[in-house]
Amino acid sequence: MDDPKTDDRSDEMEHDLDKLEDHIADSEKKLEARKKDAADGDVASEREGEQDRGGGDDPTGAAEGSSAPEDTDERTDDEPADPT
Repeated sequence: MDDPKTDDRSDEMEHDLDKLEDHIADSEKKLEARKKDAADGDVASEREGEQDRGGGDDPTGAAEGSSAPEDTDERTDDEPADPT
């Protein structure tokens, strides 16, 4: 005896598996296209003329006397006072 619920679930799982296989095939095609673009030299750093290998160019003026705020334990005006 076949259980209709089991048969329905089996059909649903087969359908989901087919969709997953299609998604994997599409992703593999996209990956191959990206590999080809990279091999052809069509990558963002070359298109934009960037040579920074450290993760990106600094914004204009970032290195000119600006500094990050220091981390202190002092309360600032926008922090509430400790009620204790």
